[in-house]
Amino acid sequence: MELARAAGTSKQWALVQKPSQRKMLLPFHLSFVVPDKHESKRFYLEVLGCSLGRDNENWYDIIFFGHQLTIHQADEKLAAFKIDHFGAILSKEEWESVLARCKEHSTRFMLDPMIKDEGTDDEYGKFVVEDPSGNALEFKYHLNFAKTVAQVKA
Repeated sequence: MELARAAGTSKQWALVQKPSQRKMLLPFHLSFVVPDKHESKRFYLEVLGCSLGRDNENWYDIIFFGHQLTIHQADEKLAAFKIDHFGAILSKEEWESVLARCKEHSTRFMLDPMIKDEGTDDEYGKFVVEDPSGNALEFKYHLNFAKTVAQVKA
């Protein structure tokens, strides 16, 4: 199995199982409720560098590294809650860029940045930050992403 960028986008990856067969990794959607949607919007746009999708009085979409987050404002009918963790697997360059932005904005690290097996085919990095609502966001890169998602045959 090899990994290739899908045509026309820098955010989509294609897993090539056979030369004639491709399986796309498609965007996911995650929706959650926060106590202060304005503070969360600032974090995702200004700190992480995400972009804004649809936006209305009670919720908005964040384009989170090619995926869709829908963030709702808590109210009397909808309680805010923390998500254990979610995140994005990025290229090393994108990972380094997000890391620099988090440091620049003095973002709280729940897990300090680390790089393992540096200089090898198994090299990967990760860190975890906390958003304003207390959600843990994990950012990773793998130099050999195809190996990371390879299926083990029984």
